[in-house]
Amino acid sequence: MVSLAVLAVVVFGPIPSLPWSKAGAAAKTAEVRRPVAPKPKPAGAAPRLTEGPSKQVDLPFEEHLAGRESAPPPATPASESHGQLVPGNGNGNGEAGDPRLSGPVDPVPNDVGKGPRMVVVIDDIGDHPVMAANLMDLPFPVTLAILPQRPRTRSVATQAAARGIEVILHQPMQPGTYPRVNPGPGALFTDMDTARVQATLNENLDALPEAIGINNHMGSAFTGDAAGMAAVMPVLKARGLFFMDSVTSATSAAPEAARKAGVPFYRRAVFLDNVRNTRTILGQLKTAERYALKHGRAIAIGHPYGETYEALKLWAKERDPHVVIVTLRTLGPEF
Repeated sequence: MVSLAVLAVVVFGPIPSLPWSKAGAAAKTAEVRRPVAPKPKPAGAAPRLTEGPSKQVDLPFEEHLAGRESAPPPATPASESHGQLVPGNGNGNGEAGDPRLSGPVDPVPNDVGKGPRMVVVIDDIGDHPVMAANLMDLPFPVTLAILPQRPRTRSVATQAAARGIEVILHQPMQPGTYPRVNPGPGALFTDMDTARVQATLNENLDALPEAIGINNHMGSAFTGDAAGMAAVMPVLKARGLFFMDSVTSATSAAPEAARKAGVPFYRRAVFLDNVRNTRTILGQLKTAERYALKHGRAIAIGHPYGETYEALKLWAKERDPHVVIVTLRTLGPEF
């Protein structure tokens, strides 16, 4: 019997303690309660993060206004009431608020007796010469808003001028999300004094003599600053240029500053491509058409995206023939 037990141990190993065995229970308890010594940390080691570093978010260069698309107030015909309140767009890029403009808007004499007209402006040109060339080939006029001090600013402007394409300066201005969002080189900031604002703007315009006016790139903070906009207008007045408000501020000081300085003033009606989807952008183009049919004029702003270009090509084939596509110069200012 002894030899058989020894043989069993050799073949099958030691027999485990049974659950009701006092010795087995004691061994199990000791195993469970045995403390585990922590691994020693090397001297000077950085504490371990419980979570990985937050993923860096690529901030858009352009200060888009996301959310429900609607238009700022039109130049109100004499037959319509003044003092209306028209909702604007919800803000993107971390800016709060739903831009709204209200108050009396004078009729536009240039629109009397004319059919509905619409302007397509493409912002952020200056880095996209191929897209600029494609836009110039569309079967309707497109106004190019060119950023200053960009690698292709001059080449695109020269190409546009040679083909008779309307050009404006897309003037960078401080957004409400600055410094998290940078408006880019040649920008105007609210802490600049009048002399510096005017020197910066003059420098940008000197480098873009083809421009017949300017509109703001970003600028929700700067266009809302009365002193800043008051500094901008004399430069435009002296050069015979206009200001087009892209309407990125709920409380833009641009209309009042332009009126006081006698500077021709335009205003954006619809942003086309807050959502970068071709069918959505096509829908926004049709929104701009309806706006023009109702109010006599509409300025639509888009960006040099492939989706925007594809939407414009589709729209060229199916757009409302009752709306004439014109340039800003042909449209004429609100005042």
